[in-house]
Amino acid sequence: MLALLGWPGRALALDSYVIDHNFSRPDSRDHYTLQLLKAALEASSEIYGPYELRTSPLGMERDRLLLEMSKGKLVNLSAQITSPEWERKLIPIRIPIDKGMSGYRISLIDGRRQAQFSALSTLEQLKRLPLGAGRQWSSTAVFVGAGFDVVQGNSTAGLHGMLAVNRFQHFPRGIEEALFEQAAYAPAFPELALERSLAIYFPLPRYFFVTPGEQRLAQRLEQGLQLLSADGGFDRIFHDFYDDLIDKVGLRKRRLFKLDNPLLTPQTPLSNKAYWYDPFEHK
Repeated sequence: MLALLGWPGRALALDSYVIDHNFSRPDSRDHYTLQLLKAALEASSEIYGPYELRTSPLGMERDRLLLEMSKGKLVNLSAQITSPEWERKLIPIRIPIDKGMSGYRISLIDGRRQAQFSALSTLEQLKRLPLGAGRQWSSTAVFVGAGFDVVQGNSTAGLHGMLAVNRFQHFPRGIEEALFEQAAYAPAFPELALERSLAIYFPLPRYFFVTPGEQRLAQRLEQGLQLLSADGGFDRIFHDFYDDLIDKVGLRKRRLFKLDNPLLTPQTPLSNKAYWYDPFEHK
């Protein structure tokens, strides 16, 4: 009977997702991602049945996480900025979970340098100012490819230490990362501030990734996201989280410098406008 009704297999089984340790961080972005994940799995419950979410006990940097994700023993689900390697080695669910907001970057700086940034008028001038970025990050390859002066570090904490001792002059971050990290690192570096005048944008989708071979888990999550998008739930979760952040950093009032991202795969759904949000079109 279940087969005749088109039930997607293992009807009474418990779908078990083991999410990476980042979901347990205090960063508000990860709370948003977890809320969206749970809503998508709930949306698919009528079709797929029960599920469980567990968190991997180990925190891992991006390269180690990719290795463990490919095995699927310690972790089988992660939300990450995409890269060709991640899409090749894992199952990508090509629905940008933050509607492309990861591509909007504002910089953390020594606030005493604000006048220097306010005086910038061209992308070429900005490229000459050394910036900090992580060795394993997809955004780093975009900055390097675009000709920026990039100083690379091994971790977010390490990069903040490098900014404090003037190893580079700005640290581009997603808007929620910038707000969270400014508050978190200011006690050790009181001059740490959000740069106020400009933003950088390049298409940089953040996807859910699933361990290879776990086709049902990937299919369920993709269908749940599509159902959530169709009934407006995706948009509600997105705007509840991002609207205040966009206003708080004054994103729409900033000078926007746009870059290409040649590292995107041909399967990137750039033409599906429902998957992306442009805050500058909603002033």
